[in-house]
Amino acid sequence: KESGPHVNRVNGFRNDSLVYREDKFGEYCDEIIICTDDGSRGVHGLVTDVIEMAIGKHPDIAELLAIGPPVMMRACAETTRPHGIKTTVSLNPVMVDGTGMCGGCRVRLSDGMKFACVDGPEFDGHKVDFDDLVNRLNRFNKEERQAIDKWSDKCKAKL
Repeated sequence: KESGPHVNRVNGFRNDSLVYREDKFGEYCDEIIICTDDGSRGVHGLVTDVIEMAIGKHPDIAELLAIGPPVMMRACAETTRPHGIKTTVSLNPVMVDGTGMCGGCRVRLSDGMKFACVDGPEFDGHKVDFDDLVNRLNRFNKEERQAIDKWSDKCKAKL
C-alpha cells in the first residue's frame, strides 16, 4: 500500500462471529470487504462473488493473493483465470516438517512437481493441480477422525 498501488482485501467468513482482526487489516488496505456465507455481516456470499464485483469495479486489478482453504484458493484461481489476473495461492496448509524430507507437502503443478515447504509456499494458482492437492489432503480423513474421537477428551490444548 505504501508503495502506491490500491490494495483491496476481501475477507470471507462463515458468519459474523468468526470475523477477526478487521482493524489490523485496515492499516494495510485501502478497501476491506467482509463477506459471510450466511449474510450475517457484510456481503452475503462467497469470496469469489466479491472478487467478481471488485474486477467489475477495478478492471485494472493486476494481482490476487489467496490464502485459505484449498477449495477457496481453487475457486479464486478459477475466478481470475478468464481475466488474466496473476493469482498467487499460499499452500501453507499442506506443510508438515518444513524441510522437504517427508514429501507431505508435494504439490503437482502444470510445469512439474514442487514441495510447498522448500519451493513455496506461494505458487501460481493457475498452475496448481487442485484435484491432486485436495485428494491428497483428504486421504487420511478417516484416520484423523478416529484420532480426534479417541483423544479429544484427553487433549489439554483446549484448556
